[in-house]
Amino acid sequence: MTDDFDKLLGGFDEPEAERTPAAEKKATPLASEPAASPKRNSVLPWIVVGVVALLAIGAGVTFAVMNLGDSDATAPAASQEPSPSEAPAETPSAEPESPEPAPSALPAACRDIFSPAYYEELAATGAVLSEGNTGPREQPFDAEVPGVVESTIAAAPHLECTWSFADNFSVGIQTVVAEVTDEEAIQVTEALEGAGFAGVNELGSVRYIKEVAGTEGFGPHGYSIIARDGLLVATKWVDWPATGYTADIVNTLLGPA
Repeated sequence: MTDDFDKLLGGFDEPEAERTPAAEKKATPLASEPAASPKRNSVLPWIVVGVVALLAIGAGVTFAVMNLGDSDATAPAASQEPSPSEAPAETPSAEPESPEPAPSALPAACRDIFSPAYYEELAATGAVLSEGNTGPREQPFDAEVPGVVESTIAAAPHLECTWSFADNFSVGIQTVVAEVTDEEAIQVTEALEGAGFAGVNELGSVRYIKEVAGTEGFGPHGYSIIARDGLLVATKWVDWPATGYTADIVNTLLGPA
């Protein structure tokens, strides 16, 4: 019964396909014959390599462009040199500055025309020095002085100073310091020579002097006038021929010759 059952089951087996000798050989490989490796597709790896290479090149170009953009943003702009055909515009030359005028030797106050020691010597007599007059003459010189002297002083910057006594108006000294040109100085000196003033070479120039004897009720008086280095120092004294008066003024304002 068992055999019958086995036969019954065996009746359901599918018949094996017919095998050729070659097929049998392939189906049962020899132990000494190596098993054939599966056949690989040789095209696919090269495609992958190509794609990877393209991606790498693209990434490199992108990185370079990004770096170029960063360097332009942070690097200072290069100075642009003018091309030979584009010469820089010429800067107009500055106007030459006019020379500044020489500082004036004319002082602002009468106190400044004397040296300190000589000022103290005159003040010790009780005389009082005026502050100074720069306007029209308060006490013009007498007709004994040529008119060109007065007109030159009136037209020039000048300082008029007077030493006087409160209790004796008949004694005193009057001095005018004026800025003059060389031409004006020559005109003044020529006029003084023509009016009988004596010239004495001293103080780096020629000092012109004149003395007039006193009359009844009036003491002697005299004049001392000198032009040097752009200044005219003209003095009239009345009964007070102070020694070294003109020399102190000239040396104080212009220095020793």
